[in-house]
Amino acid sequence: MARVFIDTNVLFPFSVMDLMLGLSEDAIHTVVWSDHLLDEWERVIVREHHRSAEAASRISRTIREFFADTRVPEDDYKHLIDRMEGPDLDDHHHMAAAIAGHALTLVTWNLGDFPTGLLSEYGLTVTDPDSYLCSLLTQCPREVVDVLFRMAAGKRRPPMNASEIVDALDRAGVPVFARRCRTHLAATSGDHGPYRPDA
Repeated sequence: MARVFIDTNVLFPFSVMDLMLGLSEDAIHTVVWSDHLLDEWERVIVREHHRSAEAASRISRTIREFFADTRVPEDDYKHLIDRMEGPDLDDHHHMAAAIAGHALTLVTWNLGDFPTGLLSEYGLTVTDPDSYLCSLLTQCPREVVDVLFRMAAGKRRPPMNASEIVDALDRAGVPVFARRCRTHLAATSGDHGPYRPDA
């Protein structure tokens, strides 16, 4: 199972974050993370008024607890931080943690901020969320679609079916993935039916 490090800017909108974590729950990939990443995430979503400080802390705490086994401690990567390049010191932490966490892919919207040549020396590829999710869908379409249906089953506020989750992902900035998912959903509707949480 491939290990992936997800940049802070990919973890909101929450639809993309939910999918990335859901894929990890279903063992389609393994998300590795650091305390520095989640600390930055909390600061950003509070600053941008996406969540209150209390709500952000609660979400972060849940992730820390549920995915505790894939945490990359700073002691494991701090010796790599000064070797990293790029304009953002937070990104230096993320790159170093991804390397120490044996991630194969670092997913970010800010491709230009990550030195692909340097990171390739550590076996780390940098890609955007849409391309990354499309590659997963190509590799294991049924498994990815199953995650969408499972996510729908858990949606209560508001209830959403799998197609509505895909629509939210489209709006969140992964349109190619969303378009391809719609094709797969249409093909599997006979298996899953018009899946809604209350069904």
